[in-house]
Amino acid sequence: MKTKIMMIIVWLFVSTCHATPSLNELTLSLKLWLVDPQQTPTHFNVNQGALFANESLNSGGEIHYKQQGEKCIAYAPHRFYDKHTHTIAKALYAHCQVFLSNTKHRNDRDEHGELIDFGKYKPSASNAFILAYSEHVESFSIYQIHGYAKENRKTPEGKKADAIISNGHAIPSKRTIAITACLNEQLDITAMVYGLDVKELGGTTNILASLAPKNSQFFHIELSRQLRERLVSNNQLFKLFNQCLIS
Repeated sequence: MKTKIMMIIVWLFVSTCHATPSLNELTLSLKLWLVDPQQTPTHFNVNQGALFANESLNSGGEIHYKQQGEKCIAYAPHRFYDKHTHTIAKALYAHCQVFLSNTKHRNDRDEHGELIDFGKYKPSASNAFILAYSEHVESFSIYQIHGYAKENRKTPEGKKADAIISNGHAIPSKRTIAITACLNEQLDITAMVYGLDVKELGGTTNILASLAPKNSQFFHIELSRQLRERLVSNNQLFKLFNQCLIS
């Protein structure tokens, strides 16, 4: 174990010479942090146990991890764009080991002109941590929270939906269908399964649809503005929502 840690430290020392860290470099840095939390990863600052990207990481990013909790990741990739999604994902972190979020707007660009949209941006701190975490646990779930406005939907089904749940693919998983059924029953809302009930907002172009590790389950969770506002103002509804995802 000590030899492995020393090899990673040498690699990280070399990587600091680069202006922009690669996804692999970030992943190695975060692997070391999971093994030894006292070793602050390159490109990050620690604040109350959480990691926050410093100025050397142009894409930004926020990472919270704790030893206790379910093997799952609560993830808000568009905190400044999809209102209340940060609050909703942070509340889910009470059950999960991990909470991830962006710290820069999805319309910001990196030094190469690429949009820093964490739903599509590959070399992000979030993606790096997900890859590192996948080697730290046997299996896990990723709950990525998004928001939309019903009036902007393109299909009649989308305009009716309070929530659209998918696994990033056209064919839904059994767990995707089960989560949706639970939301409909417990919250008394109109939740739809992408690929079965509705044909939009399925997360099929999301980076995690292809990048999510094989030992993970990715859930792309779209919530209408009305449902997000209800969740953050109704503790009981919030509790039922979390139970549907985790149970």
